Amino acid sequence: MLSHPNRLLPLSLAALLVLGVFVPVRYLGWAAHLGWLATAVVAPISHPIAAFSRWIAPSQPLTHESEAVRELTRQKEHAESEVLRLRLEIQRLSAALEEARVFAGVNSTAVRQVFAPVFASTSDLAGSLLRARAGRREGVEENTVATASGMQLLGRVVSVDERTCDILPFNARHAGPIQGMVMLDAGINGLICHLEPVGDGTLRGPTEDRRDSGGNAVEPSVGQLVRLHDPGRWPQSAQMLILGKITAIEASPQGPLRKIITVTPTVERLDRVAEVVLRTSAREGATR
Repeated sequence: MLSHPNRLLPLSLAALLVLGVFVPVRYLGWAAHLGWLATAVVAPISHPIAAFSRWIAPSQPLTHESEAVRELTRQKEHAESEVLRLRLEIQRLSAALEEARVFAGVNSTAVRQVFAPVFASTSDLAGSLLRARAGRREGVEENTVATASGMQLLGRVVSVDERTCDILPFNARHAGPIQGMVMLDAGINGLICHLEPVGDGTLRGPTEDRRDSGGNAVEPSVGQLVRLHDPGRWPQSAQMLILGKITAIEASPQGPLRKIITVTPTVERLDRVAEVVLRTSAREGATR
């Protein structure tokens, strides 16, 4: 075979084909070692060659635009991103302004907002308590109302010391009944509802039986907002804060025209929020 060197290349290719097709991969580990050996030999010179080739033929942009045009394109894309970001911020501020308008329409009590981080949670017979880093020195006292993001009601303070306080979420299993109002429109002539915590973070209860001037039953709808309307158990500064949205409706066993609604807070897992807003009296400043 060595006497016919012109046959060596075809025989080598045939041998490689047989090894690659018919021999199991686990028996070809030695070939990988040869590949690594070749890489170790070639790698030191491959980088200078690649650098030389890039110097001879540098990469070009996909288009033949000038640097000034590319800079203007980058500025345009940046401006578009900023416009979209500002639109989101305007949408958020508009929603907050609408919340403030509704709240101010029925609540003129002056309050001071104290932002406090939640650093621990405890448990008692009423359920999970949130411990926030704000206390008497910030003007917090028992029954101080706490909110979460926006105007979402969180609960109220059940115990307080000089620097910290414990908050019971209003949707805790044994937090007790609460009265709300299903918001039918932009006004405050909604349906009164009596809710009880279920234990899974939602509240459930009947709405009042009411009819319009034509004798038709006024019924709630899924997605409608429910606000606090419970002057007998909650302070004036808490009225019209958000309890949640209606997520389910069923007929009441007390009558087909009465409805049982399920209300879910707009903030998921109120017992796991990282920060609360404590609504203290504006007449009391923080004593530091």
